[in-house]
Amino acid sequence: MLKLAAAHLTDDPVLRDELADRAQLLSPLHRARAVELLGAAAAPAAATAPYEEILPPVPVPAPLAPSPRTVAETVELLAAVVNSRTAGVEEFERALDALVRHSHRDRAALAQALRPALAGRWWLDPEQSRYYTQELPGLEHVAAAIMDMPPTAEAQPALASWRADCHHTGLHSALHARVSEAAHRIMTRPLPFLLATPTVETGTLDARVLVARLAEYGRLGEDPAPADFAQALLRVRRDPAVAPQAAALGTPEGDRLAAWLGAAGQPVPVTRRTAPTVQYRWGGRTPARLVMDTAQRTTVLREFPPPFHELARARTADDRCWDGGGDTALLLSVLPEDRETLAAWGLPAVIADAVHEGRAGSAQLPLLAAAGGPAGPALHLAVATALGARHPEDRLRAVDTLLTLAARGDLDAVRLGGDLADLIGLGTVKPNRLADSLRTAAATGAYATTWAVLSAALPALLTGTADPRGAGDLLATAAECAEQCAATSPQPAGLADTAARGGRSRLVTQAARLRDALHRNAQTPAAH
Repeated sequence: MLKLAAAHLTDDPVLRDELADRAQLLSPLHRARAVELLGAAAAPAAATAPYEEILPPVPVPAPLAPSPRTVAETVELLAAVVNSRTAGVEEFERALDALVRHSHRDRAALAQALRPALAGRWWLDPEQSRYYTQELPGLEHVAAAIMDMPPTAEAQPALASWRADCHHTGLHSALHARVSEAAHRIMTRPLPFLLATPTVETGTLDARVLVARLAEYGRLGEDPAPADFAQALLRVRRDPAVAPQAAALGTPEGDRLAAWLGAAGQPVPVTRRTAPTVQYRWGGRTPARLVMDTAQRTTVLREFPPPFHELARARTADDRCWDGGGDTALLLSVLPEDRETLAAWGLPAVIADAVHEGRAGSAQLPLLAAAGGPAGPALHLAVATALGARHPEDRLRAVDTLLTLAARGDLDAVRLGGDLADLIGLGTVKPNRLADSLRTAAATGAYATTWAVLSAALPALLTGTADPRGAGDLLATAAECAEQCAATSPQPAGLADTAARGGRSRLVTQAARLRDALHRNAQTPAAH
């Protein structure tokens, strides 16, 4: 383009000034030629300033507002949640806690206020209520208990007894157990408040807050409800410094919390392996792919109520993942401090986005980026796979997750780049889709982050251990990043040989561009 501009350039000062202004957008490789052609006005004012990476603001989960203080506010919030198809974590948890609190204070007054607000619900109709033979979903089950509308027949077997090969079943079972327990206690011995109500919108519970709640239970002479306490343990942020305070409570629950804040509550490690190609009888196939398996969580199996045991059993990639239903954020709030386990469980859906016609398998990734717990091999592999998703909206979610992890200091760029190299080698991720994702990431101003990932992924493409088709697009993105962030990294293995092949293919041209950029940056690091 600069050659074309030079051929048609005139002495028109307005045109020259406009071109000089646009030259500010050129890569460093072309800026020197632009200055020769257009004069000093084409040189960026900040050309000698150090490079500054642009990353999104670090997400800080918002604290949950207090539960509604009045019956009227509680009824209003409950009606909003019941009539909404996607209640968020905050709305659901505040409404549940408020129902429990106000039932403890004055159940009759709450029931009286609830009837007109829920008058349109089918289970309040005498003609239809006889079909109410099992527990109602969500908060309606608690509301029914408050208004003395228990089931008219035995409840059906627990949710965990069917589709036990899907991790969503375990998450639903834990949610259901806590709601069902709260409803039962309202009709027998109402709880003063819930222990597991989170302190932030992700579902995480501050350990010091849980200690204070247990202390208040002790002062009131209340025994924690098993499912509520189990959920509280799964949500608590693991802070070993709080363990002595928990042990000082002198109660069994305090001792369990102290142990959980130590070794007992640590997530089980995930195991990476390569799953072989699966050929189906009807002709379809799933190619070889990288998967994650989770081990059994013995503490949960031994000490938690049965509805939580599905969350503790070992899972492999052979498990089928059905549609989870409900709100993703609400389900993830069951394990908000264990994103590695959630990422491993959700990986099959992410793989389906990359190798089949799947959609939205990556929907949980931005939520996991903002969640707690280690960001280890499972989350990185899920992000790497989603960067090669078939549909652009899924790739964009992966880019958002990558940038959020980088902003939080949780991104291991070498691990992610290595995963990408392996996935390209298996054919799970196509280089052209990956190039689109990483161009998008770089265009936000995250050139150094994108370069760090690419520099770890490129050797496999350049040394013949992965399919090189589309490598030219990745090299173009890598060269742009190296130019913009003045990378002084060593040249990736195979780059020099690729650039020396000769010819004018995109692969060779961009390899030479990247080689020259890295050489130039290494010679003049002080200029950047």
